[in-house]
This record gives sequence, C-alpha cells and structure tokens, in this order.
Amino acid sequence: MPHAEVAGFVRRLASRWQQGCWTGLVVRVIPAQERDENGVRVRTPDHFLGAAWPPASDAPSRWPEVVVIGSPSADNALAELFAHLPADARVHLAAIDDVDAALAARILLAADRNLERYQRDALDAFIAAERARVDAAIAARYTDRDPGFLRFRDRLLDR
Repeated sequence: MPHAEVAGFVRRLASRWQQGCWTGLVVRVIPAQERDENGVRVRTPDHFLGAAWPPASDAPSRWPEVVVIGSPSADNALAELFAHLPADARVHLAAIDDVDAALAARILLAADRNLERYQRDALDAFIAAERARVDAAIAARYTDRDPGFLRFRDRLLDR
C-alpha cells in the first residue's frame, strides 16, 4: 500500500475515543500458513478482520456496521475498512475486549461468499479460540462466591 494512502488513514485515527468517532477493530484472524493442495505446496498470507461500529447516538450497538477482511497486513484491512466508511469518519481502534470480535468474525463468515475453505476453517478456529478466551476471563473475574454469605450459610447449617 502506498505510503501516502497509509498516512491518510493515520490522520483519521483517533488516539482516544471521542464523541462522534466510529469504533474500529483490526485483528489477525487467519495466520499465514503453508499447506499441500492437490500435491502442490501453497502459501497463504496473514488475514486481518476489520470491523467498525458507528458513533453511538444514544447507546452503542452490539452489531458492527462494516466487517471486512484484508491481507497480508493489518494496513490492508484498515484500508478496506475506510473504503466503507464516510469520507470524514474518524475511527478509534478498540482493543479486542472492547468489542465482540467473535460476532464480527461470524458476520464475515455469513456474509462473504468468496471465502475459501481454509479461510472459513481458520475463522471458525478464531471464533472458538475467542469464545474460550472470553469464557476463561469470565471464570477468572466473576463468581458467586461471597465470603460473607458462605460464613452465614455455614453458621445456619452448623458447619
């Protein structure tokens, strides 16, 4: 991608979320790989998911407005994303825990008829890994174990 084009996108990125900003995500969903295909060694590049949620007028939406895929670098996904946004849109790139990356990947799977089998398999793997990561975070951060309640219950039950 030409340097001037990347510089144009960088100027449209907001270092912090601001009122009126789109929320964006760019994340690698398909790692580069080598595989045999009909006896031929095939190399495929990294692929990055890009997604954007519009500025919230009242409450943020769970559903992204735009979902794209780009390769071989994150810049390509970002360029693809900006191609679908208003020309004056400012974008704050969110962290993976700020948005639902698995939902965006599911949308990409459902909406892009041109994905190849290896891309679909890798997206399925990304979605499963993302769900497992979120499940682990939930298990680590949330519990119904309240020490005060446990002491109370143990006194009631003479434990």
